[in-house]
Formats: sequence, C-alpha cells, structure tokens
Amino acid sequence: MAQAVVDPRPASDTSGYATFSPRLAPSFIVAGGLLAIAGGLGLWVRVTSVTAGTVHQSASLTGAGSVTGWFIAALGIAAVAASIVRFPSSRWLGLAVSIAVVTLIALRVADLSRVASTMAFRAGARAGVAFTAYHAGFGWGAWVLTLAAVALSLSVVVSLLRWLDERKGYAT
Repeated sequence: MAQAVVDPRPASDTSGYATFSPRLAPSFIVAGGLLAIAGGLGLWVRVTSVTAGTVHQSASLTGAGSVTGWFIAALGIAAVAASIVRFPSSRWLGLAVSIAVVTLIALRVADLSRVASTMAFRAGARAGVAFTAYHAGFGWGAWVLTLAAVALSLSVVVSLLRWLDERKGYAT
C-alpha cells in the first residue's frame, strides 16, 4: 500500500517578486520636500578667510535672500502637500512636482559651484598677500538641497516602478 507524503509547508510563489509599498514614494516625496524647504532657504555658499591669526566669515549667499531659494522652498511645500492630499491624480502631481524640484536644484547647485569659484577668484585678485587662506564653498543649504534631489529622484523611480507593477497586475 502506498502512502501519500504531505508537505506541511504552504505552497509558495516561486518567483519571489515583491513590489514597492504604496507608501514608499510618498514618503520619499515628503522627506525630499522638507529637505528642499530647508535647503532652499539655507546657507548656499560660505566664504571664510584666514588672515594673520584671525578666521572670519567674509561673505555668504543664502537661499532666503534669493528668488530661486524661495521658489525651491515653495515647490518643496507643493511636493509635501501633493503627497499628503489623496485624490486619483495626486500620484502624477507629486511626480511632476518632484521632477521640477530635482531639475531646479540641479541647475542651482551647478550654478552655486560657479558662484563660489568666482567669489574665491575675485577675493584672491583683490587681496594680493593680505590673507593666508581663503575658502568659498558649499554651505549646509547646498548639501541639504543635494539630499533633497536624491530623495525626490528616488521617489520618481519608485513611483514609476510601482505604476508599471500595477499595470501588469503585480500590485494592488
């Protein structure tokens, strides 16, 4: 007499594919939006000079003093609002705002590098040998803007991949 072998383990899907959580992209949008607000209004370029025994900040460029900084902050607020408000097209609104913020941040950070270099060159031309060291570089706001661009870029990628999974029926 033959005996049946019963496997106590449940039958599992062999593909092992799991889609992204539906809340992952909005979470990245909220994080990136908050970072864009802080970085948009923060310290973008900090200039310090060292003379004989003294170190002082000789100049700075902030986002709060720039129209672009306020515009980045406003888009950050729009991104956070688009991810909090739930209506059928909010996914696409959050995606569009994220792409706009990332593009604006990328253009601004590239321009900030040029601005910092120009500030350092002009100071060197004016000072001659009056200072020992001079540094013009990114302030904390520029680094926060970079983090915002990364978080918002991840939100775009996750959102598009989740949408593709929904179209193919992998996600509900």
